[in-house]
Amino acid sequence: MAFSNYLIKFGSGNGAFTITGEKYVEYNTYEAVRKVQDLDPYRDANGVLHRNALSHVPVTIKFNTLRLTNTEFATLVNGISSNYSNAQERKVLVTAYVPETDSYISQDMYWAEPQIKIQNIDLKNNVIIYAPMTMEFIGY
Repeated sequence: MAFSNYLIKFGSGNGAFTITGEKYVEYNTYEAVRKVQDLDPYRDANGVLHRNALSHVPVTIKFNTLRLTNTEFATLVNGISSNYSNAQERKVLVTAYVPETDSYISQDMYWAEPQIKIQNIDLKNNVIIYAPMTMEFIGY
């Protein structure tokens, strides 16, 4: 399945929150990395690496947001958090485009340590502008 008009979707069904990218994502920062896992890899006496790659390959999604107003950021966060399956872990079903395979993968992921920084405040209009931030979702 090739690219299908969106980068990331949080949740499933009618309540899913989909990011096409144009409103939230700085395109040149989008990364979707498949993390191949090994079980007991070792090097033999000749220095040759022997791997036992596991079938489960967690994916890490990372991107920078654009500058967002507090309203835009609230929409983004609510779209993600309303699909949490475990709010304490920030665990959510993520379907993301993976360039390496030109396909989508769906996995439970957690939103890793969001660091939200205020860039500016417009006191006249009661608007906060958040600086671009890195968002990272790590597969279980």
